[in-house]
Amino acid sequence: MKLLLLRCPKCNQALAPGQDDVVIQCPNCRAAVSITEGGLALPAAQYVRPAGAEPAAWLPFWVYRSKVTMQARKTQGGRAGQDAETFWAGPRTVYVPAWRCDLQEARDLVQNLLEEQPHLEAMTRPEEAVFEPAVLTPQDARKLLELVIVTIEAERNDWMETLAFDLRLDSEALWLLPAVRDGDGWQLLVKNL
Repeated sequence: MKLLLLRCPKCNQALAPGQDDVVIQCPNCRAAVSITEGGLALPAAQYVRPAGAEPAAWLPFWVYRSKVTMQARKTQGGRAGQDAETFWAGPRTVYVPAWRCDLQEARDLVQNLLEEQPHLEAMTRPEEAVFEPAVLTPQDARKLLELVIVTIEAERNDWMETLAFDLRLDSEALWLLPAVRDGDGWQLLVKNL
C-alpha cells in the first residue's frame, strides 16, 4: 500500500478529498487536482463559458471525440438498423458526467448532450469558480457511455434483437460545465440546450 501526501502540487495546501474523489479543487489556489494510485497531478481542466444565468457551480465532464461503428444490429424482422448507421455515421463529441449523480440522470445527460452536440467555448477559470468533485474515472466513463449507446439503440422503434458495436474514444479531456440548481438536479448553462 502506498501512502500519498495530500497536498496541492501547485500551492502545497492540505487537501481533504472524499473517499471516492478522483479530481478535486484545491481550496486555496482553486487548481484541479487528480488523485490516482501514482500520486497527485494537475490535470488540464477547461472551464466553459456560461450561456445565460450566472452559474452556481461548474460540473466536471469527461469529454471525448468518439466514433461508434455498428458491427451488427439486427431486428426481429431480420433487417439491419439503417437509423443507427445514419446516427453513428460520423465522429461525435461525447460528454460523460463525472460528479456524483444517479445513473438515470447521468444516462439522460450523456444521451441529451450526444444528440444536441452543444458548442462549448473555453474560458479562463473565473476567480471564484467552484466545481463539484469528480468521482467517475475515465474507465468508468467508457462503461457509462457503452450503456447509453445500448439504451439509444434499444429505444428505436424497430424491435432490436442483437447489437454489436465498436467504440473508439480519442482526446480525453476534463471540462467543467456551468450549471444552476434545478430542483434536486442541475441545469447546464451551455449553448444549444
